[in-house]
Amino acid sequence: MFGTNIGAMVALLVVALVVVPVSFGVAARADAKVRGLSRPRVPDPDPRGSVADVDERREQWRQLATRAWLICGGASLVAVAVVGVLICVA
Repeated sequence: MFGTNIGAMVALLVVALVVVPVSFGVAARADAKVRGLSRPRVPDPDPRGSVADVDERREQWRQLATRAWLICGGASLVAVAVVGVLICVA
């Protein structure tokens, strides 16, 4: 109708619908890891990592979780927009 390629739109929708659950899983796992690293631990008789090391790992997991949540939200928005366009075109 407006030069919209239906095949490309469907392919984009499929990609978005695959990205959403994958990024959701990564984000949920990273959030769980951050929560696990935030809990007070029983003192280990043989500590191999310092508190700074735990803080650094916690921050890395937090950044991963933030990126994954943003990707999940963005892919969800793309999927909704593509479905809207496909409904209008069809």
